[in-house]
Amino acid sequence: MEEVEKLLNKGVSRRSFLKKTGVGLGVTAGALIFGTGIAGAQTQQSGVIAESPLPYVELDPEEARLRAHAAYFRAGCSYAVFFAIVSMLRDKVGGAYNQIPLRMLGYGRGGAAEWGTLCGTLNGAGAAINLVAPDADVNKMLADVIGWYTITPFPSKVSDDIAVANGYKYDAKAPISIVLPQSTSNSPLCHASVAEWIKASGFPASAPERKERCGRLCGDVAAKTVSVLNAWKAGTFTPAFQISEETANCLSCHGDQQVGKMSCTSCHDAH
Repeated sequence: MEEVEKLLNKGVSRRSFLKKTGVGLGVTAGALIFGTGIAGAQTQQSGVIAESPLPYVELDPEEARLRAHAAYFRAGCSYAVFFAIVSMLRDKVGGAYNQIPLRMLGYGRGGAAEWGTLCGTLNGAGAAINLVAPDADVNKMLADVIGWYTITPFPSKVSDDIAVANGYKYDAKAPISIVLPQSTSNSPLCHASVAEWIKASGFPASAPERKERCGRLCGDVAAKTVSVLNAWKAGTFTPAFQISEETANCLSCHGDQQVGKMSCTSCHDAH
């Protein structure tokens, strides 16, 4: 519970965040998605946003975790991670961030229109990173976040502990303030990620616990993305993920027959 105590001692709790921003259970989906509520309000400005990267300032990963978890239940995973990061940049930087519609990543839910492709959390993370960094740095940071995602058990202990301490809720009738089973996706795909968790947990895709799992996953990815961006801003970012020896061996023969860094055995039999 050490991580929870640190979070609460900072005065940043999910309840206080919801109270301040209006992202609570009483806020309608339209308020978050279409900018009619406090958290989604857009400042009307004239002019064209420059195509160059926008300013970035250090953000709090744990606040990003809380915002993303809350936002997931309004418009899905891709929106949640993008919302968490960009809404914080609105608060701290303003300017062009006020002209970016937070709803623009809503399409990415469920692996893009529920097709189970790239996990929406990674889609949202990539969009946020792309707003602030040059192309070469975007590739390095996003590749590292994607790699980390494929080998990390979710939901994290940090998100579970916060849920138990603060009473995360799927909705007003179904509190999900319990520790949830973990799984490792071995893939950046929504389909694989959810399927592995269903296999590990025994809950079906339609269960509130599965939705809560994805909400906590949103928080985990938002926090990780902010940590990577903070390190990049400080000039200390070094990619940590490396493909496995098994995948490297596969690519040594089949590198010209495919594109990507995914673990081959997540789809193909080893040989």
